[in-house]
Amino acid sequence: MANLHFGVDSFIFFLVLGNENENRLEFRKNKKKMEGLGMTNQVPESLVEPDDPFDSPFLLQELNPTDRSYREIEIDFENADLKVIKVEKLRNAHLCKRYLTERKLMLEQRLSLDPQFNLNEKFLYHGTSTKKDFVCEEGLDSRMSKQGCFGKGIYFSDYPKKCLKYAERGGHNNFILLMRVILGESKMYPKGVKDKYLVREPEKEAPYRGYRFYDSVQGCPVNHQEFVVYENRRALVEYIITYQKKDKELVGKNLETDSVVLSRDSKPSRIEDSGHSSDSSHSDGSSYRHLGPYRHLGQGDSSGNTTDEEENTLAKSFQKNVNIRQNIPDSSTFDVSAEKLLYQNKAEFTRLTGVTDDYLIDHCLLRGNMDLNEAVKLYNAHGDGIKDSPLPDIPREFEEELMAVGGRPSHPEPGTIEWQNLSEEHREAIIAGLIEDFLHVAGLPQEETDYAKKRLASTGNNLDLAIVAHYEDM
Repeated sequence: MANLHFGVDSFIFFLVLGNENENRLEFRKNKKKMEGLGMTNQVPESLVEPDDPFDSPFLLQELNPTDRSYREIEIDFENADLKVIKVEKLRNAHLCKRYLTERKLMLEQRLSLDPQFNLNEKFLYHGTSTKKDFVCEEGLDSRMSKQGCFGKGIYFSDYPKKCLKYAERGGHNNFILLMRVILGESKMYPKGVKDKYLVREPEKEAPYRGYRFYDSVQGCPVNHQEFVVYENRRALVEYIITYQKKDKELVGKNLETDSVVLSRDSKPSRIEDSGHSSDSSHSDGSSYRHLGPYRHLGQGDSSGNTTDEEENTLAKSFQKNVNIRQNIPDSSTFDVSAEKLLYQNKAEFTRLTGVTDDYLIDHCLLRGNMDLNEAVKLYNAHGDGIKDSPLPDIPREFEEELMAVGGRPSHPEPGTIEWQNLSEEHREAIIAGLIEDFLHVAGLPQEETDYAKKRLASTGNNLDLAIVAHYEDM
């Protein structure tokens, strides 16, 4: 029998072939098991490069509502309170070839270093304000990305509502993209932790196995899991979903919270978020922490607490503003229920619209004279553009007090690099202040300190999100 000799190239070929066969086997095994759980839980089918020539750079093929992919997408959108109007499959030979080439090169390179490497392909959603034809022809471009919680990359979510704000930012889009994404070996960040200065995949810590760099990152900086890649060749537009927001009937909630019995073992419910690129981040990469109603305009002293005098002044101002807008006779005694009312209105506004931008929420509530129904109508009519319009009839005294609050210094947000640089004593003092703020706003006694700690920890020590989750669970 003749001797058989295999070089390195042959070895890699069989590894790639074995990996491909393993993926096909996994797909067949999981297809039935995952059916009915939404598209992001499905294993992507094998991708074949289109071989027939197109008269145009791309083709869009509308799916029948009975198609399996359509049904799985519809499940994801139903869970996000969105209605699917149509689903189109994109066929673009150039983009498909680019993706398959990157896929092949990654497999060859990574398997030569680590025979256990897995491409880890997933279906994920992406929101963009780019015009539809441009997306279909050119795909995504990581060079145009803004800085988010994990730097300058292309951001994805497994929750369609997370993409809304970015899809609607230009005012002309009502579609969300379903992408096929190569995640490879991801760096997993703990909840609440960010890495805003990344410009490529992070380097692995020694000792490591396989390739020196990770292929993507995953984390949950605030509410939802985010997936980020830094190479546009590793993401392919597979489907374009045209949607519309559901008309939800606004049901009044009982605003009297003192008599409500809360379960201390309950977990915070998911707070719907409209952002896509990254939670709680600005285009300049800065981040902030909120301390209470309108305190995003000014962020407390260095310990994270407002003084008793400042707290009382701000609270009275808010109560007075609510009274003025709702024609309620003024009272010299501040009722803490006004603060509860604000947070409950904000929580309900978030639930109904998916918005978590505090400035936008407050703007809508103020323009709606603190009426929740009116605030939601204004947002549905104007979207993010409402922030560009002036606030109506804010009492000068209230405005001046907010400006005064805005002059106070802030401290780093928990989970940021700046936060990690603080001394343990300083961090403990800030968290103690957050706990006091939580108990005060939620109207809870000091005996509930452990509950407050649990709530804050579940949201990465973000006070506003902890309070919203507290009211959401009631």
